[in-house]
Amino acid sequence: MKLKCLICGKNYSHLGSHIAHGHKITAREYKEEFELPYNTSLISSEVKLKKQEAFELHREKYLKNLTKCGKKYRFKKGRTGQRRISQGERETFIKRINNVNKNRKSEKCPVCNVIYKNVYSHLYTKHKLLKI
Repeated sequence: MKLKCLICGKNYSHLGSHIAHGHKITAREYKEEFELPYNTSLISSEVKLKKQEAFELHREKYLKNLTKCGKKYRFKKGRTGQRRISQGERETFIKRINNVNKNRKSEKCPVCNVIYKNVYSHLYTKHKLLKI
């Protein structure tokens, strides 16, 4: 059973990926907008089952990566280079990004003929092409 997107009305197996890439919002923002509980899953039961099967298949490998933190076990986390930011910092970053983006012209991708604000970023991420 697929999940229906409440924004566009289409059905998806992995709704979280769709709203992130298709509508450019986070799962949290989506759940807040439509007043869904935060523990609502955004993947279909089939995808959830596949993930569980994949975990069981590699269970030993995953369990080796557990570390004991007090009374609980947690997965060891690698350094991702990400840090938590405050709401004030977030607003400052968004203002800076919007300031840069307002001077950008929308351009059409020569490969897929879709208009993007930053076509060079799209060409690199989607088509693995670089402009030289």
